[in-house]
Amino acid sequence: MNASPIDAPDFLPFRLDLVGQRVLWLRLDAAQREAAAFLDERALPPGPEGGWLPLSAWLRGAPTMPARPAHAIAHIGHCGSTLLSRVLDTWPDVHALREPLPLRSLADAWPTRGQADARVSAADAERLLQASWAAWSRPLPPAQRSMVKLTSSCNGLLEPLLDAFPGMRVVLLDMPLRPWLATLAKSPDSMLDAAHAAPERLRLLQARGVGEDLALHAMTLPEQCAMGWLAERLRFQALAESHPTRALRVDFEALLARPGEVLAEVAAHLALDAEGLPAALASRHWGRYSKAQDHGYTREDRAHDLALALQRHGADIAEGERWLDGMRRRHGVALD
Repeated sequence: MNASPIDAPDFLPFRLDLVGQRVLWLRLDAAQREAAAFLDERALPPGPEGGWLPLSAWLRGAPTMPARPAHAIAHIGHCGSTLLSRVLDTWPDVHALREPLPLRSLADAWPTRGQADARVSAADAERLLQASWAAWSRPLPPAQRSMVKLTSSCNGLLEPLLDAFPGMRVVLLDMPLRPWLATLAKSPDSMLDAAHAAPERLRLLQARGVGEDLALHAMTLPEQCAMGWLAERLRFQALAESHPTRALRVDFEALLARPGEVLAEVAAHLALDAEGLPAALASRHWGRYSKAQDHGYTREDRAHDLALALQRHGADIAEGERWLDGMRRRHGVALD
């Protein structure tokens, strides 16, 4: 790669290597970005164009703060965020990016930034986060604004992002515990995925003065999942209270039940033209499996799958619900 990609919107920071102190930049066109459910190895085109750039060069030459920073979709995982992202991408001026890999690397490094065993200083971690978000805030023409869907493990970066980019807004997507546990239960990989996030979520609960008596090794898998749900609900509740005009809570069940009403609220929050609402509501994405667009998957299909999961995995789901009820009784946890 002969020229620096830092100022070229068609290049994206694609992979962050904190051990090697470098970042991989790749050229991805609009069609490749639109097709990608995840901006990681699964999105690599044949013969990708790009190359590695030292982090020091990126931080020295990082662009200034964008006039219109990317908005964000944050979520608890397995709750329709890919669908919402694809539907919002139907607005002609929106350029959507889904789960860029460097954001996950930064989220992993964030809790220990600046410590003696960390790969990045606290100051450089903040600069990397801001430089990454600035790069993702550059839409490809004719789009005029960017929308980034975070990986659920990156929710700890929401507060520093909101602090760094005053013009940024975020949609906080989740769902009630029972359908969420049923969604996880019908796919063992999904339940394990939620359990992998449990340590950070337990630390979040304990930082909020809840769950000092909890230990992951003493909790069943359904209990760990319910604990993660509680932690994220409390995180989203706090963000909505501290940023009432910039953070919007959205229930995925409500979005499916009342798509016109809820999507209109989301569009207004993100300052999207209301004239784009009919096309968004008519989008083919409502009837497709969002992570694999070749497969049909309607609201009726989802309802059938959840009913089957409740029947087959009712004991595990009830176990998670009992755990939450116990937390409410012991700790007086209040959820809106």
